[in-house]
Amino acid sequence: MSAFQEILSGLKTALELNGRIVSIANAVDRLATDMREFDRRLVRIETIVEIAKPDGSVLRIAHNPDTGKAGA
Repeated sequence: MSAFQEILSGLKTALELNGRIVSIANAVDRLATDMREFDRRLVRIETIVEIAKPDGSVLRIAHNPDTGKAGA
């Protein structure tokens, strides 16, 4: 019977590890989502800094009313 108990113990351990792996995978997915959001925010901040002029004014991108695209 001790071999059977060892097998059951091993299966129980495997199931517990599987549950932990699933919870870790979910946490990693949430972290990846958060990192993508931080990346988007950083790109917006970088864009604001890049288009700000040294004299404090902000670069305005004109839109062509005919095409709706950027450019003068």
